[in-house]
Amino acid sequence: MRSGTRSAMISGLLALLLMVLPCALGAGTRQVRVAVFPHKPATFQDAGGQVRGFYIDMIEEVGRAKGWDIRYVPGSFAEGLERARRGEVDLATSVAYTEERAQYLDYGREVTLTVWSLLYANPKVPIQSVFDVRGRRVAVMKSDVNGQHFMDLCNRFEIQVDFVVVPSFEDVLLTVAAGAADAGVTTSIFGYSREGDFRVVRTPVVFNPFPTYFATTKGRNADLLQALDAYLADGRGKVDSGYTRAIDRWMQSGGAVRGLPLWLPRAALALVVLLALTSGLMLLFRFRVRRATAEVRALNQELEKELAERRRREDVILNVASGVSAMTGDTFFQELTRYLAQAAHADGAMIGEGFLRDGAEWVRTLAVFLDGETIPGFEYPLAGTPCAAVYRGEPCAFAEGVQERFPAFDLLRKLDASAYVGCPLLDESGRTRGMLAVVKRQPEDHPEETASLLRIFSSRATAELERRAAERERQLMEQQMQHVQKLESLGLLAGGIAHDFNNLLTAMLGHLNLAQSRLSPESPAHPSLGNLERIIHRTSELTRQMLAYSGKGRFLVQNRDLNQVIREMLHLLEVSISKKVALRLGLAGAPVPIQADAAQIQQVLMNLVTNAADAIGDREGTIRITTAVTALDRAYLDQVFQGQELLPGTYAVMEVQDTGCGMSPEVLSRIFDPFFTTKPSGHGLGLSATLGILRGHHAGLRIYSEPGRGSTFKVLFPVADGVAAEAGPEATTAVSLLGLRVLVVDDEEILRESTAEALQSLGVEVILATDGQEAVDRVTQQGPSLDLVFMDLTMPRMDGREAFQQIRRLCPGVPVVLTSGYNEQESIQDFIGRGLAGFLQKPYTLKALGETLQRCARSRPEA
Repeated sequence: MRSGTRSAMISGLLALLLMVLPCALGAGTRQVRVAVFPHKPATFQDAGGQVRGFYIDMIEEVGRAKGWDIRYVPGSFAEGLERARRGEVDLATSVAYTEERAQYLDYGREVTLTVWSLLYANPKVPIQSVFDVRGRRVAVMKSDVNGQHFMDLCNRFEIQVDFVVVPSFEDVLLTVAAGAADAGVTTSIFGYSREGDFRVVRTPVVFNPFPTYFATTKGRNADLLQALDAYLADGRGKVDSGYTRAIDRWMQSGGAVRGLPLWLPRAALALVVLLALTSGLMLLFRFRVRRATAEVRALNQELEKELAERRRREDVILNVASGVSAMTGDTFFQELTRYLAQAAHADGAMIGEGFLRDGAEWVRTLAVFLDGETIPGFEYPLAGTPCAAVYRGEPCAFAEGVQERFPAFDLLRKLDASAYVGCPLLDESGRTRGMLAVVKRQPEDHPEETASLLRIFSSRATAELERRAAERERQLMEQQMQHVQKLESLGLLAGGIAHDFNNLLTAMLGHLNLAQSRLSPESPAHPSLGNLERIIHRTSELTRQMLAYSGKGRFLVQNRDLNQVIREMLHLLEVSISKKVALRLGLAGAPVPIQADAAQIQQVLMNLVTNAADAIGDREGTIRITTAVTALDRAYLDQVFQGQELLPGTYAVMEVQDTGCGMSPEVLSRIFDPFFTTKPSGHGLGLSATLGILRGHHAGLRIYSEPGRGSTFKVLFPVADGVAAEAGPEATTAVSLLGLRVLVVDDEEILRESTAEALQSLGVEVILATDGQEAVDRVTQQGPSLDLVFMDLTMPRMDGREAFQQIRRLCPGVPVVLTSGYNEQESIQDFIGRGLAGFLQKPYTLKALGETLQRCARSRPEA
């Protein structure tokens, strides 16, 4: 019984000791969770699920010294980073520094290992440089810096690549070996160790060395990093340190670790095997190192060549930029093509701008550098050339065989060109203003780099083209302004002369009519006086043309159908031109409404058709008159009708086209000058009057003409709302003028006398005034007894406008008729709606004067 009790007590104590001992031992240990991912030989899980690798050896060695309880959390690299960010693991290995990761990770101070990136390819895919991956699929590991560096490299060289993202480096090489990707990116540690396990080929593309570190969750586990930093700092550089042994062990063995046996009988055999294996692995490793070293050296040489070429191009770019920075105009373009040809090792370089010729697109070269010298520029059609794609706004590169692709482009054959690279010159709105291009007789090895070189200088070339265009536009505007000022000056002169001449003609016509009225019907003087009257009317036609040139020639403005206005003139036009000239009409099917004076538009048409007939001469030819209605935008009006102040909208278009001799630029610049003519019998006022009439109608005019190719006059009229119905003549009843008291106001004595005598011949009592002030005084004195005021518009001291206002204020019931040497539309526009009784344009006949008085007499209440 006592013996059994003692045994039971001993058993209880042992059980209690076993329960307490783990707690006592565990009270001083630190649990450390380590994220591991497939990265053999750094970290990996073997076939039995055991975590191994040189980072594991390092952590285990530090953990034994610090008493850590290490727990491994397997997963992909991206999963390990995410777990570290959330604090689900305490330590991550082989982490490269990025600013994004630094937001949620703390890094150790000591570098664990410096690695670089390798590019592997499927054996069927030839890849010798980074440019060979253009358009291919490249596998990268998720969240891996190696893959991100390769993406950045492709973006920097503008290489289009389709990236395939996979969980691990092993999946990268599996994807490449299976053909699901053409190439893949891994770290040098994994690649050198595992490349023999996959059917892949290591390419010469080696890039971007970078350091890796241990990392922990932000703000936590600083003691872990301190312990590991101390281990790395102490072990690096020592041959016998645990750090060096771990690296050598795993990098030389490729991951196969064999410990020494514990049993003595097998020790000798194991030692021999281990030595043999170590020697073989050392030889293999040295061979691989020598091969990798040779590859790296070859790659470095290639990179050095590329860097040297890149530095050369950068120097050339700097030389170009500094050489042409202060240049403008033709010198800039010539120097730019010279520098570009040198920089691109090209046989020729050119810069050109586009233009239209007979509706087709052409290119005009602004500078051409060929075979070491600048040659004269030339023009060529755009269709069928490699430049056509450039003018669509797309860079264009043909590394070889460009002649075969564009056999119709004779320039390539003359240059014996093989390669062509072009770049569009785009303005801020995206419109192509021109192009830069280089040509080579040998194939182009780096078309993308040459295109990039052209793009660098395209903005400066575009700016120069825009500056040239702005300068041309400024000069054109100055020329147009000078032309407008000249026309205005000549218009004022012509208008003034016409006005004064009309005053003289009015006096002449007045006295002539009086003489006719006082002669007996049988007098032999009547034929002579009739001829004289016709001469005066012919003279007045010249003054009307001078007024039309001054822009003051609109008379009776109505909404008219332009087609009908032309048809009414057709017979007169046909008899006015040679029978050898065929007159053809191409009128719009629907009415073309315009607001115009039909007589003036017919005068314009007559002038244009007779000039076209004169241009054809005695030869057979054709004059074609066409009409249309079209909507025009601001861009078209600014380009075709520059400086004519036309607003965007719908216009009626009239074109007069002939097959005559055409005009030279010198003649074209002067055809609207008054008294300028190329015809022996011409007076030089027809087209001058045409321009004035069109200005008075707010119409636009554009002339297309070349010597030997005929001329086209294109006229734009603003479209009206509709066509007005024509009113028939009104039936009138004659009213006696006897006893009417009329105040005649004119500063010209001969006009006052002739008008007074003419009115007196009609039985009218006349009161005279020499200017507006005297007229106001007469109205103040005799206002109620006056039946009519007949007053000139242009007078000294007080003109007709001011006198009219005061007379209307003094005697609102007295009708006022104005007369002027200018036309009615120009003269009465300030009096519309203010009670003006009538207007009579000089020169007027006695009959017209009597009809005007009749209308005024009928409109009075007492009439």
